[in-house]
Amino acid sequence: MLCAAENEFSQKGFYGARIDEIACGAGVNKRMIYEYFTSKEGLYKAVLTRVYRRLCEREVGVLSENITPEEAIYKIIHMYFEFLNSNETFVHLVLWENLNEARYLKELSLLDIKEPTIELLRKVIEGGKKEGAFRREIDTDQVILSIMTYTFSYFSNRYTMSVLMHRDLKQEENLRARVKEVTDMFLSYLCKSSK
Repeated sequence: MLCAAENEFSQKGFYGARIDEIACGAGVNKRMIYEYFTSKEGLYKAVLTRVYRRLCEREVGVLSENITPEEAIYKIIHMYFEFLNSNETFVHLVLWENLNEARYLKELSLLDIKEPTIELLRKVIEGGKKEGAFRREIDTDQVILSIMTYTFSYFSNRYTMSVLMHRDLKQEENLRARVKEVTDMFLSYLCKSSK
């Protein structure tokens, strides 16, 4: 049921999605959806929670490994690109939520889902600063925001940028080149010596 709802909401957004279509896609009676989720809004929130939890499990998995700060940054950037490339519904749902000014996301208690990732990223970056692997003057939260936006924007803008750049950003070779560029850029910024 949640798979069908995720597909429908990601394609049409909250306002365009229809419970009848979701029920048909899930092979269930729509009354069953209302019984479990109370409303269309309840179902949509369950889908948002589900997709964020799926990402956060991957994030925590990478950031909990016993590796150097440089390796952690390398691996988290690669994981974001891999995850977003294989989870187009996540990208679409986040875009819809942004169009709606995070109306439903605000109503969810995602802090318990997302906070561990933010805290682990802070720990990695702060640890790198203390060890001398990363520059001490960098703003940890700005780095976290940049990592998340640099990786996400490739997927949120790849159709328009493919047209503007005259190259298919869905092609594997272009994706690999972007992963390398972003990884090199962040590690160069984080690790370069202070002057």
